[in-house]
Amino acid sequence: MPSWLEETLIFLNNSWAAFLLPAIVFYVLTREYKALRFVLLTAAFFLYGTLIHDFLLDWDKDMIWRYVIWASNDITWMAIIAYWGIRGKVHMWQSIAGQLIVVAAPFLQLWRVADRHLWDLTFNSSYLYKTLIPIINSVTLILCYLPILFWLQARRNKTAARTLS
Repeated sequence: MPSWLEETLIFLNNSWAAFLLPAIVFYVLTREYKALRFVLLTAAFFLYGTLIHDFLLDWDKDMIWRYVIWASNDITWMAIIAYWGIRGKVHMWQSIAGQLIVVAAPFLQLWRVADRHLWDLTFNSSYLYKTLIPIINSVTLILCYLPILFWLQARRNKTAARTLS
């Protein structure tokens, strides 16, 4: 196997975006463009986060800016999804649900900065942070697949209606 392909596979394995590839293929084949747009944007932000992760860890020795950058990344994703939801470019229910899911992430990122550098709390936010961020990412991933379930249900309803008539 060529080294570039091997490196690409390792990169995708380290990213949440790899889990979205089946959904992307499904939405392209079914021409479900609103869901496809949502999934492509989410995959792009997951890939971007994977690309900058190691750089941020090396560059940000004070452990401040990485959280600010990740929080702004989440806020930017939410803003694009909100705008697209209002403009009818993504499903409104998916836009609202995505924002409700991800809204906790920027607060958690900024809480982490405050806990580490501003406050001297006995509460260590690392347990909360290391638990909630993967849950938020996982639920966002599930949200990307929900239109498939709705598509299957609509197809089942069409089949049932044809058999009744």
